[in-house]
Amino acid sequence: MGEIVHLSQKKIEKEKKLSKSKKKAPDAQTVRLWRLSMEIDDLIKKGVLDDSLPPDEISTILAHRLGTLISCCDNPEELSKFCAHIIERMNSNRNTGEPA
Repeated sequence: MGEIVHLSQKKIEKEKKLSKSKKKAPDAQTVRLWRLSMEIDDLIKKGVLDDSLPPDEISTILAHRLGTLISCCDNPEELSKFCAHIIERMNSNRNTGEPA
């Protein structure tokens, strides 16, 4: 009988560990940002594929828009460095045409 109780306690401990290790559901802001990201990706793909816009011109437009966004934040230097870091990391770790 003691062995059954011991196994039951192990099962309960294992379930507790699993529940702690599970990722939390994303919050509403994360979901909204993800959807915005997907919409931007769709617009870029449509511009390149359907409208035959050159990727370098789309990149120029996005860089200008990013500059406008950076100018609205509290710490533009830090955000600029962060964006540059993300761009460098994305370029060094992926093949051309691979999704971000």
